[in-house]
Amino acid sequence: MNGKSRESRAERTGWWIVFALAFAAGIFLRCWQLGSQILLDDEWHAIQKLLYSSYADIATHFGANDYCIPLTLYFRFLFDHGGLSDWGMRWPMLASGIALIGIAPWLLRSYAGTPTLALCSGLLAISPLMVYHSRTARPYAITTLLVFFAIVAFFLWWRSRERRWAAVYVFATFLAGWLHLITLPFTLLPFAYFGCAVLWRGRAGIGDFMRLLLLGIVAALALAVVLLPPLLTDMASLAGKSGHGVISVASIYQSLLLALGISAPWLLAVMLALALLGAWSLWRRDAGFAGYLLVVITGAAAAVLVARPAWVQHPGVLARYLQPSLPFILLFVAEGGACLLRLLPSSARAPIGLTAIVALFMAGPIPGYAYFPNQFMGHPYFQYAYAPADNPFRTTLPAGPIPDFYRRLAALPPASLTLIEAPWSIRSDQDPQVLYQAVHRQRILIGMVAPECGAPTYGQYADNPGMRLRNFVHLSTLSSGTMAGADFLVVHLRPWLRPLPAAFWPDMADCLPQIEARMGKPVYKDADIEVFALSATAHSIASTWR
Repeated sequence: MNGKSRESRAERTGWWIVFALAFAAGIFLRCWQLGSQILLDDEWHAIQKLLYSSYADIATHFGANDYCIPLTLYFRFLFDHGGLSDWGMRWPMLASGIALIGIAPWLLRSYAGTPTLALCSGLLAISPLMVYHSRTARPYAITTLLVFFAIVAFFLWWRSRERRWAAVYVFATFLAGWLHLITLPFTLLPFAYFGCAVLWRGRAGIGDFMRLLLLGIVAALALAVVLLPPLLTDMASLAGKSGHGVISVASIYQSLLLALGISAPWLLAVMLALALLGAWSLWRRDAGFAGYLLVVITGAAAAVLVARPAWVQHPGVLARYLQPSLPFILLFVAEGGACLLRLLPSSARAPIGLTAIVALFMAGPIPGYAYFPNQFMGHPYFQYAYAPADNPFRTTLPAGPIPDFYRRLAALPPASLTLIEAPWSIRSDQDPQVLYQAVHRQRILIGMVAPECGAPTYGQYADNPGMRLRNFVHLSTLSSGTMAGADFLVVHLRPWLRPLPAAFWPDMADCLPQIEARMGKPVYKDADIEVFALSATAHSIASTWR
């Protein structure tokens, strides 16, 4: 952290303690129950692509469903070598999310004081959006880290003329653009910012113009290597993903709440006020750096809004597309907070700063869904909007009726049993397990029903040695009393709320007799589910229900 600041050694020690606690908390929040999380929704796009595509096909197509090309290539490599696991899919995002907490203050140490950097790390550590994307098998945690590298490295290169920063910029821009095209406005806008400054100087700026031109050519060539093949082969898919979203004041407002990890309008006003104060403070100290950040992040955000990507009307989509700007927004908030803390005695600043971060965390959504066990922390029931009244998954999905079987399990100690739920739907509006688990508090596995119940549907896959997803199990491996580690098989007879297309739900009427013949008589049955005992413990529990 910045040793040139005017803080006393004792105060800096206090802020270092805040940073250490924030870093530890950030690691804990990103790792808590991560291994048990069920892959949901868009996390399946890459799996479905790799199951039926070659490396060349993956590399040269964007796809109708938005999968990340380099991540899918990496997943396919793991699959081919017998190791596509939950941790294998998630560790790059986890590592990126954790790294940002420590790397951000280190890169910014010349532009902000110790209090600002410690507070910024704390805000990054507890950011619900950052935590969520660090735990999800989608590229947004990686792209946020890479865009941060690119934006800061470009500025450092411009001021220092050191080639190492140019190399960092090119690599970060190349990889971020390959991971997701939405990052390009953020990483390429620095050329426009400094290009305008050079053109304003006329002939005096010709040397700097050539520097910009050379760096731009190198970055463009790197991007062309990986982006031209899918652009030439699959431009139709890309065209279908832009210009169709509908952006409103309401969606922007909800996206701001998501980005800042809050639900109360008054708290949003406070954080925006702190951000404005912090931007002004940074401007007074280094107008060049503050102006650069403001132009790049606001200009890139405007470019995203003008592009109107598909589904951007949903707050979570807009928030994740604008997430690369979030570390800088939180930097402004942290600087604003540091300005206010300077009004207090030096001995009180770090403790009060830490208290404010804890209070902000408690006001956010994470304490409400971090109960144990909860294997659906990424479900839109928790992530679509943080205010329940603004979350359609909270207001429209029924909380009941919940089968009496799950209520009976609630009387047992949490996580003392394991259920296999089969079949299931990756569509969040057809996934009741998140509500059921909130009642029964037992561990679950997802049962794959192919080929017993027909060809694999979307979100299903046939048994394959390349798939090592620990939270999924095939019915073909089950027989009554022999499934180690699982206690009950719960067979859902029909989709939860409404009929689903055959691509998303197998025909259970045809294969239920096969399941019954293998498993014996169900120990519980109603209009929606049949439950079979798989362990001696399950048989003992079921005997008390008769």
